[in-house]
Amino acid sequence: LCVVQVDLNAMADVAGEQAPRRFKVAGEGLELTITLDAKWQARPFQQAVALPFVKKFNSQQREGGRQLSVEALCGVQIDGAGLSRVADARLAAAGLVVPPAASRVELTFGESPPTELRLRVACGDVSVKLTLDKRWLGKTVAEAVVKPFLSVYNRRQPTATPPRTPEQAVEIHADGAKLPSAKEALRMGPLEALGWHCTRVDLFFSYEAVRAAAKPRPMLGQSVGHMSKADYREATELLWTHRKLNKADGAAIARSFTAASPLRKLKYLYLYGNSLGDEGLAALAPALRREHAPALRELHLSTNGIGSEGVRALAELCHPSPKLAALSLHDNRISDEGVFALADAISGGSFVVEKVTLHTNPAVSAEGVRRMTEACAGADFAEPTPDRGPTPYIPLDHTPQRWLERGDVDK
Repeated sequence: LCVVQVDLNAMADVAGEQAPRRFKVAGEGLELTITLDAKWQARPFQQAVALPFVKKFNSQQREGGRQLSVEALCGVQIDGAGLSRVADARLAAAGLVVPPAASRVELTFGESPPTELRLRVACGDVSVKLTLDKRWLGKTVAEAVVKPFLSVYNRRQPTATPPRTPEQAVEIHADGAKLPSAKEALRMGPLEALGWHCTRVDLFFSYEAVRAAAKPRPMLGQSVGHMSKADYREATELLWTHRKLNKADGAAIARSFTAASPLRKLKYLYLYGNSLGDEGLAALAPALRREHAPALRELHLSTNGIGSEGVRALAELCHPSPKLAALSLHDNRISDEGVFALADAISGGSFVVEKVTLHTNPAVSAEGVRRMTEACAGADFAEPTPDRGPTPYIPLDHTPQRWLERGDVDK
């Protein structure tokens, strides 16, 4: 436990009439003594109390150690009594949050907000990938997300079509969930409006477009083509990309696979660019076991809204073919928990794979990269660049890029 003295009076030029308040601020193994005069009591709690604590904590951490942020403050206790609305307390005057007789304030911090947000923004048939760094995260959704998207969208519309503006958006969906108010979201910051782990934003500029998007989707057979059991058994490659497949479709594919099992000729399964999510992958994973797909060499699941629960299910339930050479999980919502589960399965021998692509999963930490790299020599966290190809994954969501094998060509 490190105890230091921080006197904010030295930072204030003008002293007020109110009596100074002196109390301890503690959390994360650190304890400070803070003194607030009238000027600092009138300032927001996060500036007068939380920020000095965060700065002191971060200054004492070794390189690569945990760094706190004021935005990650999730709990405040004053003399043992917790505050119910931390978000409001952060912006309230410190003198109102901390009573005159208070002697101890304890702070709890959760996950720090990301310094970068990678989004796929779509409207109709137009889809654009955006990367928001710290500078853009400090702007509004209108400035950082909608305007850059519309700069592309408007150029692709017929000449006579009036250009869209951010203010015309009637609905905004983040990862499939409608935001309460499009107008309010446009004025908010991206992290506040969309969430810390958002990967997809859908924009609607008319209620007709909203209704069209809400129409019942076709059944799996209409989405991927009707196939008999014999068709599945003869298939070497299944290319079901950008079909808007969801969790129910993942379960339907699993039923079709197990009904036609074993799929002895299936080598390549492309499912990237859909919306399978955790539940869809959890349903599909058992159907990809080595007894059902013994020849599977490549499994492409990128850009599917998959999180750690889905990857954990894949690691625990799949046990794929020992011939599996490539697994693509990039551009999803996977965190360390999912990476650890997959790394453990690979290290334990229950999940055999030569190469795993995991780039564009912002929640994966350096420890996650280390664990996976130790478990799998072919773990790839580097984003593709134009001069890197050909690769076993499809960086620009185009036709699968792989070399034909002799077995793919009929003699």
